[in-house]
Amino acid sequence: MKRTIPCLLLFIIMVLTGCEQQSVNYPKRQMPADLHDDTAGLERATELFLHKCASCHGHPSEGRSERADFFQPPAPDFSEQKYRDIDPAYLFWRISEGKTVEPFRSRGSVMPAWGVHFSDREIWQLTRYLQKRADQGGQ
Repeated sequence: MKRTIPCLLLFIIMVLTGCEQQSVNYPKRQMPADLHDDTAGLERATELFLHKCASCHGHPSEGRSERADFFQPPAPDFSEQKYRDIDPAYLFWRISEGKTVEPFRSRGSVMPAWGVHFSDREIWQLTRYLQKRADQGGQ
């Protein structure tokens, strides 16, 4: 009995430690400075989002897509304020690599790797669009 309690505690600690959310490592990159005032680029990103992303992430005027919750993990709602302040390099990486990288591959993400379809500039434009959308509360 004396050994059971310490062994049980050790087991619980191991389980809880294993359930911690992993930190995600991604390449640190800088968004091109000229994108901050690039109106045409923002319009292009809006088009890309509407045609390629909105079916899962929600149309800007309608809010989050009902379809988003069917995915595991659920597709993010980019109208949330936290996306305004998120590292642009992280968004670039997630858009570019999609489900092909850990920890997302093993979690069952269905996000396509858009890096094979979009140029780096288009991905940066989408990144800027997502931050601006979050800043405007989804508009």
